[in-house]
Amino acid sequence: MKHNARAARLAIAGTLGLVLIGLPLGSPISAAGNYNVTMAGFNNMTPLVALATSSEQPMVATNIPANVGLYALHCAVPANPRSAPTLCDNSADSAVYLPATPAARDSVTAAMKINGEFYGTNPNPQSGATAPASVDCRATTAPGTTACAVYILGAGRESANPAYMRVFPTMFSPVKADRMTDTFTVTPKAGSTVTQKPSAFSVKTASGLLPTILSTTCSFTENDTQIAGLSVGGNCEAVIWTTGGKNYKPLVQTVTYTLG
Repeated sequence: MKHNARAARLAIAGTLGLVLIGLPLGSPISAAGNYNVTMAGFNNMTPLVALATSSEQPMVATNIPANVGLYALHCAVPANPRSAPTLCDNSADSAVYLPATPAARDSVTAAMKINGEFYGTNPNPQSGATAPASVDCRATTAPGTTACAVYILGAGRESANPAYMRVFPTMFSPVKADRMTDTFTVTPKAGSTVTQKPSAFSVKTASGLLPTILSTTCSFTENDTQIAGLSVGGNCEAVIWTTGGKNYKPLVQTVTYTLG
């Protein structure tokens, strides 16, 4: 495992054109006066290995300059690793946003949920049309690479500034081959009419996993307990999905409502 992790570290560093300092794998690194971000105590380009299907990992950003915000996203590594990722996990607690502040900050800590499987969406649709798709971070890749990575990026006007970019390849432990297929019940039932006035909405999964709802034609408010149509006519399509778990496969299902 250590050999594979080191290979992944070197390969991704090269393809992203980043400068890789010869740091010993497996040793947590702390900042020393300059801007830095660590994940689970490890420095830039160190793979996070043997991750569970879903786990929270601590992110620590140090010496953040004034008026600089940060995003942390877990994404599929693009076919061209030099490109911006376009399939990222936006399920609950899986994306971190640290807004800019007028004063510099010595240290900010946040918890980030990292999932081995997710329904990926484009965090910046203006960067190119990419249809949402299921992502399995355990997918086989070329030697020395990983299917997914945590990306730390500057926010706002600093979004394209490489000085704030950090990348942590992710490597997940195997899951059971006989995981069960998840099911769900939803209220209101599929085919019901949804109006522009918010009404009660709920989703319950057999697995007990918290679902995420994605739609461009309906809005969901109050922690996804209410639904409202965004127009008077046509249909509302809502994608209901989970990130899977130890005993259940990820769920991705579309529910269609009539807008009235």
